[in-house]
Amino acid sequence: MALHQDKTHIMMIVDSNTWADFFNGTETPYVQRLDIALDKEEDLGVVPIIITEVLQGFRSDTGFRRARQVLVSLPIIYPTVECHVRAAAMFRSLRRKGFTVRGAVDCVIAQACLDAQAELLSPDVDFEYISRHTKLRLWRP
Repeated sequence: MALHQDKTHIMMIVDSNTWADFFNGTETPYVQRLDIALDKEEDLGVVPIIITEVLQGFRSDTGFRRARQVLVSLPIIYPTVECHVRAAAMFRSLRRKGFTVRGAVDCVIAQACLDAQAELLSPDVDFEYISRHTKLRLWRP
């Protein structure tokens, strides 16, 4: 997962809720930012669990196939076992500070972003809290 990036060139990982809004045609500041990234062909990456979360929400086969084509065309950020261990440590650290992240998956995604030195595009409040207590770069409108 070690991707070399210079300081001016940061990959963006888009979380499942933003992708879901994008594919559903919902206008949010996060979808607008994703539209800009796609138009400018910025570096976007995806963590495999995000692909699962997005694709499981489709009711139609056509929508599923369209989204699959987009998502699997992106660079895949594969969290290592050590990434998962660090994600568990993050979860425990946040819990000691009085905040329990609603799902371990969010800690894995956040840690994968940290490991890849990527910015995360997500309106999820769990990531907002994680970004306040770690070096997670979270895009904000």
